[in-house]
Amino acid sequence: MSPLTPARRPWTADERKKLDDLTKAGKIAAEIATALQRTPTSIYSQLQRLDIKRRKAARRLGKLGLKAKGK
Repeated sequence: MSPLTPARRPWTADERKKLDDLTKAGKIAAEIATALQRTPTSIYSQLQRLDIKRRKAARRLGKLGLKAKGK
């Protein structure tokens, strides 16, 4: 990492839960970033990663003939 690149901090399960809760509450990325002490870019990236994981899980359930929770 170069001196200009900020250190990356791994996401905890608690932070992912708060991210999910704040997103469902209709908060925007800037508000979520402030609440979690992260950058808006970090919020967007994590949301994208979580969405990809959810889509893959839903596809796997679909192949098994099951439905995803809440759908």
